[in-house]
Amino acid sequence: MVLSIIALPTAGAQERGPATTAQQSRSLSAADKAAAVDVLAQRLSSKYVFADEGKKMAAAIRDHLLKGDYEKVAADAQFADLLTTHLQAAHPDKHLSIRYALNAPPDRPRPSLNQGVPAEMRQRMTEVGQYLNFAIEKVERLPGNIMYLKLNGFFEAETGKAAATAAMNLAANGNAMIIDLRENGGGDPRMVAHVASYLLGDKKIHLSDIYFRADNETNSFWSDPAVPGVRFGADKPVYVLTSGKTFSAAEDFTYNLQAIKRITVVGETTGGGAHPVQPFRIAPNLVAVIPVGRSINLITKGNWEGTGVKPDVAVASDKAMTKANALALRQVLPKLSNPMERPMLEKKLAELEAAL
Repeated sequence: MVLSIIALPTAGAQERGPATTAQQSRSLSAADKAAAVDVLAQRLSSKYVFADEGKKMAAAIRDHLLKGDYEKVAADAQFADLLTTHLQAAHPDKHLSIRYALNAPPDRPRPSLNQGVPAEMRQRMTEVGQYLNFAIEKVERLPGNIMYLKLNGFFEAETGKAAATAAMNLAANGNAMIIDLRENGGGDPRMVAHVASYLLGDKKIHLSDIYFRADNETNSFWSDPAVPGVRFGADKPVYVLTSGKTFSAAEDFTYNLQAIKRITVVGETTGGGAHPVQPFRIAPNLVAVIPVGRSINLITKGNWEGTGVKPDVAVASDKAMTKANALALRQVLPKLSNPMERPMLEKKLAELEAAL
């Protein structure tokens, strides 16, 4: 799942690095490869988020073609891998890749993020979403009335919003919240804003912008004080767990809430991908997934591209839950109204801290 999937078949798992497939790929002639390189170079030059870098990558792959570096690659799946390697060498961007896609669909205009996905895709996305429970893996109440949410993605907002609303409503009465994004590869920035709204107050907050270079268009994302049901609110502690796999829209959620000091980030530095993408067909079975925009935080004026989001409390990702649980318990213990519960929670806290 990537930040702002635009006209991709599903809001499925983000794939970083070379595109591979178990399916039988098609053999390519020299003319096929030259044509694919030409289309790819044109798309990079005109669409990549940074014009100079797009032209640099276009020149690099044209140079590889002239040097004969693609002559020994016969199948399009392997050609995709090699093109990705060459692009990443020219300009590292974890959202950028060439993928093998059998009978790749033709290019479509990039819709505004505020328009959502095309109607013909919605049924398929709904089916995938229902099977995956819209990437909501777990909602659990821990001792001390600490709510734990495991979100493995930020599903497309139009199809997944009801499920996210239900999860956030269920967690609203907690004394603290732990949101686990360690396996979250990204998704829809509109869903990011929806979930974030439950952690904020009754005033709209400008969370972020996404700027699209080719269209000279900016999409803005705000919190919504009128989200359905009950908000967790702006005052109770929230811990967000991260790992090196936390990517894209999951970083968007973490970075922007960290910037306004609403959350405490516990774990590892995240993957470092802040550029929304658009797919382009460059050959019958090849799709170029090209970053066409960049995220902009209103406070930092930048984003997490290439650097990742730095945790407030750095700890190995497999210890992040234990650490956050201990921190949350320390915060809720002084506020407990039931004295009989305190010994049990103090014991639990001692166990957590001993494990660390």
